[in-house]
Amino acid sequence: MYKYLYHSRISLCLLLSFCSLLSLSKPVFADDPVTLLKLDWSSQQVLSHIAGELLTEKGIAVDYIQARANGQWFLLSSGSADVQMEVWEGSMAKQFERQVQQGRVVDAGDHNTITREEWWFPAYVTQLCPGLPNWQALNACASLFATPDSDGKGVYYTGPWEKPDRARIHALNLNYTVIELKDGPAINQVLTQAIAKQQPILIFNWTPNWVEVIHEGAFVEFPPYDPACESDPGWGINNQYPWDCGNPSGGWLKKAISAQLPKKSPCAAKLIKAMVFTNQDIAEITLQVDINNLSVEAAAKHWLENNDDRKTQWLTLCD
Repeated sequence: MYKYLYHSRISLCLLLSFCSLLSLSKPVFADDPVTLLKLDWSSQQVLSHIAGELLTEKGIAVDYIQARANGQWFLLSSGSADVQMEVWEGSMAKQFERQVQQGRVVDAGDHNTITREEWWFPAYVTQLCPGLPNWQALNACASLFATPDSDGKGVYYTGPWEKPDRARIHALNLNYTVIELKDGPAINQVLTQAIAKQQPILIFNWTPNWVEVIHEGAFVEFPPYDPACESDPGWGINNQYPWDCGNPSGGWLKKAISAQLPKKSPCAAKLIKAMVFTNQDIAEITLQVDINNLSVEAAAKHWLENNDDRKTQWLTLCD
């Protein structure tokens, strides 16, 4: 009996070892879904769902992970997420380029866009503060943008993104304070309320975005951006502090994929690299969600239904 048990245990061990070798020979990513990031603004979420719909049509399992923008790099570099459809130069270039250089994230190419991210105000505000859009008019008009809780300082509304607004206020000696809202829809809400009452307001805005489709307005023109402005206090009009400049204008908009995705799903990597959107695409997509109240999923399907030629072109890449 003991001899029988002994040989049985040996056979079991050999079987387990053989199974382990089989599992090691199996592609690591074979059954893993492609995970797309859904960040905290509408167009990025819609583009992610458009990508997800196309991947699903190719028989590729997909999953979505909701995150704030400042968490995207850990998720991509760790392989917890595979796709980010909107990487903005104005707020994300530094982190993105570092991750690409370190081989943790792959540059999946540019969209056909020209972007800008900056302080923005509705056109009617220039009647109350004629010096705008020149940034030097801001202090003279700070009281226009003050709230009962801002101690006489002008208020600038922004979102949870990687922007140096407080450093810029300090470097340019602006009598302003920053109110950080939780996401893009929260900014849209304060903007819509202010415009309905024709009240002065300064918000973080970007192009492409739905705002430019509906409302006239302008970006504040700060001293032009230069890379030295970020790190060299001696550069620019303030020789003591960095960030005495605006954000880059004429910026790029890219896609990012995890370093694992080309191995995990070559087809998915090809599709994401091929998917290119324009300023008009993104502005209209955002309009569908933020103004026309379509869900993100419905806006994605709406775009695909109205752009069947581009959809077909992208899908043929993996045939």
